[in-house]
Amino acid sequence: MSNPDLPPSTVSQAPADADPLDIVDDLEDGPDDCPYDQELGRRMGIDAMRVANGELDEKEFHEKYEAELVDEFGDDYIPAREADDE
Repeated sequence: MSNPDLPPSTVSQAPADADPLDIVDDLEDGPDDCPYDQELGRRMGIDAMRVANGELDEKEFHEKYEAELVDEFGDDYIPAREADDE
C-alpha cells in the first residue's frame, strides 16, 4: 500500500538496472518524520530479496519479523498465515 501523504521513495526513482541492495542502503536519506520504522522496512526489504533469491525460507522470514510487525502496527497487522485464509 502506498501513502499519498508521503513523498516518493528513492526506490521508485531508481534506474531500472540499479542493484536493489544499493537502493536500500541509499534510503538513509529518507524523511525523518516518517511515522513508521524505516530501519525495520530496510531490513525486511533486504531479507525479502534474500527470499526471492532462495537464500532465506519464506516461513523463516515471517517468523523473524512477526513480533516486530505486531509492535509496529498493533491491531492493524494481520499475520501472513491469517491473511492467506481470507
